[in-house]
Amino acid sequence: MTLTGVFFDAGNTLLSLDYAAIVDVLAGEGFPVTRDEVWRAECRARVRLDPFLAQIEVRESREVFSRYMRYACEEMGIAWGERAERVLGQLSEINRRESLWRGGAMPGAREVLAGLKGKGYVVGVISNSDGRLETLVRDAGLAGPLDVIIDSRVVGVEKPDPRIFYLALERTGVAPHEAIYVGDFYSLDVVGARRAGLEAILLDPLGAWPQLDCMTVQDLFQVPGLVLPNDGRSARRGDRLTPA
Repeated sequence: MTLTGVFFDAGNTLLSLDYAAIVDVLAGEGFPVTRDEVWRAECRARVRLDPFLAQIEVRESREVFSRYMRYACEEMGIAWGERAERVLGQLSEINRRESLWRGGAMPGAREVLAGLKGKGYVVGVISNSDGRLETLVRDAGLAGPLDVIIDSRVVGVEKPDPRIFYLALERTGVAPHEAIYVGDFYSLDVVGARRAGLEAILLDPLGAWPQLDCMTVQDLFQVPGLVLPNDGRSARRGDRLTPA
């Protein structure tokens, strides 16, 4: 496979959650947790949320966000009740007003995007979002290397529908078999990319996903190891890169 384009999801792939805001809201309701505890819980919540996402039609909704945050709270050992409901309400309001994915660039995002662009690859973002994606990407300092930014609310179609991937391919002139997609949800990112003819890499920071039929990495810094033909090996489905 000769790659010419590498496309990425946005939230939890290129853009970080505002973990400080989540910690503050939880602390205000009497749940003292650390940023690392929230991050780990959120990573595990993705795995729990994935089967639900595979069954529904609209993924960018308050219902999905509420379930996602509830799973994260449960993964931190927070029993559901009145205080947890208030936490959910506050987080939902922050997300409505400003987006919780205002936490800046994920580790490695700037370096990997710039590195791929510098080697001549087309790079872009394809994300289920709410119309604010371009602003969030720009505010995180990631817009420079990007050839295309596809926001599901703007284009009217969500992952895993292959049409959202086709839009990015058409706008950049990249053929499906020459592209790879990096994301953090199997049912949306891996399944959606494959439906459109792209290969896919799943971002799995904790190794929380079961063994899957796709390539996985723990962070963005590992993506070039599966993309760039510089190490004498070819990427295979089921490859899992871990830190040396």
